[in-house]
Amino acid sequence: MYMNNKILLVDDDINILSAYRRNFRKQFDIITAESGTEGLKIMKEKGPFAVIVSDFRMPGMDGIEFLTQAKQIEPDTVRVMLTGQADIQMSIQAINEGNIFRFLTKPCKIEHFTNALKASIEQYHLILSERELLNKTLNGSIKVLIDMISLASPVAFNQSSRISPLAKSIAKNLDVQDLWEIDLAALLSQIGCVTIPNNILNKKYSGRTLTQKEKEIFSSHYQTGNNLLTNIPRLEGIAKAIAYQAKQYDGGGIPNDNIKGKEIPLASRILKVVIDFDAHIQRGKTSNESLKLIKSHLGWYDPEVVITLENLLLSDKNSNVNSILIKKSISLQDIEIGMVLAEDIRLTSGAVLVTKGHEISEVFKIRLNNIASINSVAEPIIVYENIKK
Repeated sequence: MYMNNKILLVDDDINILSAYRRNFRKQFDIITAESGTEGLKIMKEKGPFAVIVSDFRMPGMDGIEFLTQAKQIEPDTVRVMLTGQADIQMSIQAINEGNIFRFLTKPCKIEHFTNALKASIEQYHLILSERELLNKTLNGSIKVLIDMISLASPVAFNQSSRISPLAKSIAKNLDVQDLWEIDLAALLSQIGCVTIPNNILNKKYSGRTLTQKEKEIFSSHYQTGNNLLTNIPRLEGIAKAIAYQAKQYDGGGIPNDNIKGKEIPLASRILKVVIDFDAHIQRGKTSNESLKLIKSHLGWYDPEVVITLENLLLSDKNSNVNSILIKKSISLQDIEIGMVLAEDIRLTSGAVLVTKGHEISEVFKIRLNNIASINSVAEPIIVYENIKK
């Protein structure tokens, strides 16, 4: 990992800046600015910085305002305030608004200043290391969860794989910033199905009518999915989105509460549309017919999401909806992770191992090879040529 040690020093006194450069140039990678405005400009042009040190008393933009704006540009950068004003109230304000790591007073001995800069750089590296560890842990946990769905409930995983690209395309066209959350909400939307009997899942996803009891059992997967994810760091929002994926825009649906309209998480509103759209497609409806069915129940859906879906269906630019998928035949040994099945994989006896639409994961590939070692798998395997991640 690249170790960023750049320090930005901001002070309106050019003599002090000269002293900084003279005293610290051999120990640190120093860049200086004569005002908060200049400092923000330098951050955007030459950042990121490990540490920012700002004087408090500066004309135009004081140190608190500068460091507060600096936090918006580079949240991970460690911020240090330097001032000659021994003002306790100002110190509290600086810490609260600018999230200050150190507060130094003028005159500050070079030794103390140097130690503060070293501590600040160490804090910056600690922040990045913890984030990298969290991201790796999170990504690993998500991979395990997705593999668990693919093994325990292949038919549910197939739907998750189908709806994910469309959900992400809708979110992108709605200018959603955190697309990864929408993508994960779609991929994990059916995780609660690991508790649902396969006969109910097969009946539901094939479009057959469920009994009242079966409906109650199937509907429990929304809250189950929420419960499985809610305690995983950074997945709290995704957990809530999964809990509300069957919630109607007008307030009906599941869960039975007073939440409606824009109060429903955006990811849930997107999932409601793409899941129902996919269900119509799986029952043999065309894209246009499926859209008409969606629009015939507009009270159930976020109008903005429906319009976005309609625009995507009409647009030649959206390969996730209108692309012509090319099939190709391969041998079992040529299956690669990320491939999507165009036809069911069967044993030579005719028994279905995995249904079409399934994306091959590392775990499933191992399982498939283990099955093939003791059973005869029908070949060739039919996959989509232009769906490979």
